[in-house]
Amino acid sequence: MQRLEIAININCPLSQVFAIYTQADLWSWSDFRSARWTQGQAWEVGSRLRIEPANSYGIVIDQVLIAMEINRLVGFISHFAGITMQSETKFRPLSDALTEVSYKSEFVGNFSRIAAFPLRSAIEFGAQRFLDDLKRECERDTQHSAGINN
Repeated sequence: MQRLEIAININCPLSQVFAIYTQADLWSWSDFRSARWTQGQAWEVGSRLRIEPANSYGIVIDQVLIAMEINRLVGFISHFAGITMQSETKFRPLSDALTEVSYKSEFVGNFSRIAAFPLRSAIEFGAQRFLDDLKRECERDTQHSAGINN
């Protein structure tokens, strides 16, 4: 089993970061080709999510939401390309205008031997990119709300 942990700080209030993360137009700010709920209600524990990452060479991620605490925690069990992964994203206010988002995952599988690249590096790259996209969207939204134009 391999483990990955990443944390970033976002210059945006906690409730706004969580609202953007869980918005109805699911992760449209990310580089996913498609992300949609396939079973159950959006953001309800037990619901299924199907994700098609851009440039993923046909890999589809099937996720089940296993934990959901508003403004605090989102957890998934994911299956893709022979990999099983449990992930947890935590949200924590550092101040009224600064939020820490931490991502942790544990995963097993043998896809990396088939594809000839290190699995942990690929998962870390994707997770970091997703968090960077979230940060950019939250901070862009905060600037727009404050009337700051870039």
